[in-house]
Amino acid sequence: MNNWGLKKNIKLILSLIGFIFFFYLIYRIGIDTLIFNISFFGFWFIPIFFLGGIWILCQAKAWNIIQNQFFRRASIFFFFRLRIIGDALNNVLPSANLGGDAARAYLIRNNIPLNEGIAGVFVDKTIEFIGGMLFTATGLLVSFLFSYIPESLILPGLICMGITFLGITTLIILQLNGLYKILLKITSFIPSIQRFLKNRETQFRSLDNNLKMLYTQALGKMVLALAFHFFARILGAVEVLLILRVLGIQTNFIEALFISAMVTIINTIFFLMPGQWGITEGAFVVVLKSLGYPAGIGLSIGIIRRIRKLFFVGIGLFFLNLGKGIKLSNRSQNAD
Repeated sequence: MNNWGLKKNIKLILSLIGFIFFFYLIYRIGIDTLIFNISFFGFWFIPIFFLGGIWILCQAKAWNIIQNQFFRRASIFFFFRLRIIGDALNNVLPSANLGGDAARAYLIRNNIPLNEGIAGVFVDKTIEFIGGMLFTATGLLVSFLFSYIPESLILPGLICMGITFLGITTLIILQLNGLYKILLKITSFIPSIQRFLKNRETQFRSLDNNLKMLYTQALGKMVLALAFHFFARILGAVEVLLILRVLGIQTNFIEALFISAMVTIINTIFFLMPGQWGITEGAFVVVLKSLGYPAGIGLSIGIIRRIRKLFFVGIGLFFLNLGKGIKLSNRSQNAD
């Protein structure tokens, strides 16, 4: 079995584990409890879907800011559609939440060259990671100041923050030092990949130049993009607050911020799990129980957010099938 087949099997196994854990949680806590809690919703799914749409729009705007800085330009609505498609693929592909991001550059290749599209996606994804880290740090700090965070969760949270910081720093250093040179070194024992890289040296060096240009000449735009990614995370905490209120839990934004931050940490630890199936739901159960709430409340939040994700997965797959071979209109090409 080659490496590709092995990786594919591992991802499928991880997906299966996630689904098994997902349905175990439902069995363990009780389908009746879950149905009872979800029955409170109905109209309330409309504002939840709305918040989810604004969340994706903020992420699309961040990508739009980065991609339009030096490269061929496109409208925010173009990036919004592709962002929905990318998130949909992240949820349905066994690709450890990266398949959709790789697809973003691929889907615009007919209109934006790959060396530009990949650079924009790379930097946007890095900024998204930074936004997630800052959101988590903010959630932990505010929760600590207002005594919401249990002492048992402080150390794991700090350790995860440290690992995330090191990972992001390493990612930025790799991009600044040139991916082509690094790839040549780490694949020196694989002749077929070496030949592939050398045959496309011009494209890879162009990609490296585009990455360096973004990091050295677009710092102001990167900060603005970071603000949009951070605000998108804040909307996630607002969503948690809304769901808790609908379920009859009288809480406040600080507690919702803590819950969102801790779930983000757990999802980060298990980032290899495709679609975070079972992980996100289990994270809500653990965090809500640490605050003294019933496990059913935690699972209900996870399931309701899963429904929101599946709603946008459906829209994303519709856009994907509708727009195969997406082409920018003249209006999009001239947009700011």
